[in-house]
Amino acid sequence: MKYSFKIIVALFVVMYSIITLLFFNFYRELAMKDARQEAIFILDTMNAIRDYVSVVQRPLIDELKEKKMLAEDFFDPRLLSSSYITREIYNIQRAKKNINYDYKLIATNPLNPEHEGNSFENEILDDFKEGKYQEYSQIIKENNKPYFFVGLPIHNSHPSCLQCHTTNSAPKRMVEQYHTIPDFQSKVGDVIAMISFKIPVYSILTYHVKEFIVGGFVMFIVFVIFILFIYKIYKNELRLKEKTNMLMMSQNRLASMGEMIGNISHQWRQPLAQVGAILINLELHSDQDKLTKEKVTKKIAEANAQLAFMSNTIDDFKNFFLPNKAKKEFSAQEVIFQAKKLLSASLEKYAIDVSIDIQNNFIRSGYANEIVQVLINIMNNAKEAFMTHHSKDKQIKITAFLQNGVPIMTLENNAGHIDPAIIEKVFDPYFTTKESSSGLGLYMSQMIIEKSGATLRVENSDEGVIFTIIF
Repeated sequence: MKYSFKIIVALFVVMYSIITLLFFNFYRELAMKDARQEAIFILDTMNAIRDYVSVVQRPLIDELKEKKMLAEDFFDPRLLSSSYITREIYNIQRAKKNINYDYKLIATNPLNPEHEGNSFENEILDDFKEGKYQEYSQIIKENNKPYFFVGLPIHNSHPSCLQCHTTNSAPKRMVEQYHTIPDFQSKVGDVIAMISFKIPVYSILTYHVKEFIVGGFVMFIVFVIFILFIYKIYKNELRLKEKTNMLMMSQNRLASMGEMIGNISHQWRQPLAQVGAILINLELHSDQDKLTKEKVTKKIAEANAQLAFMSNTIDDFKNFFLPNKAKKEFSAQEVIFQAKKLLSASLEKYAIDVSIDIQNNFIRSGYANEIVQVLINIMNNAKEAFMTHHSKDKQIKITAFLQNGVPIMTLENNAGHIDPAIIEKVFDPYFTTKESSSGLGLYMSQMIIEKSGATLRVENSDEGVIFTIIF
């Protein structure tokens, strides 16, 4: 569950990153769209000014010339040059710091050198002249910085354009000012130039920075709330699992206590019989007046030996049931022999022979009683299997060894195979094929082993089953 929660959080972080990226791209596209609309609006306005100069202002100047109100050779770019007027409007706005874009007119063989385009701009102008598109917009790079570029074509909208840009008909003062007048090789309606709008991409993104920050913050808050909600569910499930495990542990402990009480009774039966025989012997000698001081001393010593054995048995079981307070080092031999000792009477009752092979007596740090409990659970599982298998030669072999430096303990029996269809379920809680079993022993064994940072496996061997603990 711990790892699944981390996976869920990781997935949400990835999802949040993807959504944030999409969110940023959305606002970036929105900013670009707004910038394009603004650029087209500005360029259309500049074109409208040019059209006004061509359609209204120049004819009015010509009319004033005909009425002799202006000199025949009158020329002033402030009134007659649409390029000059639009450029000055741009310069006024820029001086006021009302704009952060670059405006430019690009023409072929222009009168003003400032209107000469670079290779990229001339290529776009040629495409306009060929009618490939009515407008052009693209992100370009200049000096390793991205810019948003928009271009619109300028059409020859009035015959007066031809008059000023033809050597024979150009006003005298215009010729004196520019010296050389390149002839327009175009008709009314043809594309004669291009106006462009260029703005840094960074400036465009700052238009929507507030929306992006607010939207990103709201999305982050929603993400955090959702993670907290998932974490609360995870903690509740963890607490429920802990309570369930405690309940199962208690049930398993009660089952173990019942099993151990049976083992105590088996181990006490012979010493009690011995003590009873001693008492009977003393009584017979007393009735026959043959009870000597030496005889009494000898029989008391025999009785004390049996009582000491019974007391040691109680201490062994008491120590097994004591709660683990702190981790300590223990050897493989220590826990294996302790488990065998606690089950000795029960194993003897069912004629089960336990052989121990300590190839490497490795040392581990942890709770020895818990490992003993695991070994007891596995041996009890084998004992129950023997009760249904009816094997004459009942063998349990416990081996401790190192494999490539890894401590391993195996418990192998010859009590028959586990059905391959259910072998993967033997560690499931309450799973059992025996009426007398609670189905918790192997489940709790796996829980204890995994809590210790080890692994418990099971597989069928030649004549039975082998459990492997990898520390």
